[in-house]
Amino acid sequence: MCGAFHLVKEKKSLGLMSALGTPEFTGKGLCVPASTIEIVLETESGRRCQPAKWWLLLGKDGKPNYQYATFNSRYDKLRSSFLTKKPYQTSRCIIPASLVIEGQNKKYHSITGKDRALALGGLYKTYQVGDETVTTASIITCPGHTKWTEFHAKSTPLFLDVDDTEGIGMWLDPTFNQVEAFDDWLTGRLPIDVVVTPMAGARDLTAAGPSFLCGRD
Repeated sequence: MCGAFHLVKEKKSLGLMSALGTPEFTGKGLCVPASTIEIVLETESGRRCQPAKWWLLLGKDGKPNYQYATFNSRYDKLRSSFLTKKPYQTSRCIIPASLVIEGQNKKYHSITGKDRALALGGLYKTYQVGDETVTTASIITCPGHTKWTEFHAKSTPLFLDVDDTEGIGMWLDPTFNQVEAFDDWLTGRLPIDVVVTPMAGARDLTAAGPSFLCGRD
């Protein structure tokens, strides 16, 4: 489960957003569930970065429906859940993150890309709330990786490789619905090199130990 991440303007995130063709972004800092984040999506007028609420399901009042924790979407429910079945077919997005925060047994680690910021696979929905169109989003989570057992055994976010331009194009294309093409992506594999750093606390990024590299599979 990914319960917090950071997006700030720095070398790695600028490189990521440039590679995605969406260099204009704000960099929201700390992002937590139900807060406003930034997502990259494809529209009829081209690819763009735009704000979204990090909670896929809204209630009739336009506020997050806290009955379900929909800031994450499980890989094994994407094609069966009433909430994710359609978005997985037509409304996939990328959620950029300078780093993600993962916790286990009250120990916390930050994970960032070795060469670029992280491109996290996600879903989005749009709601009409009065006169306003509201976009919401969710991060897809995959099975835990064997390299992560000591600091986060249950799951990994869906990491995308932006150098795979064909794959990224299919992921963002709302008309591409042959989602079996993404099955291998949902296995929890690491398509990129990531750097993991022990943290002093859940929101304290002070290093509590040496960083180490988790190489791609």
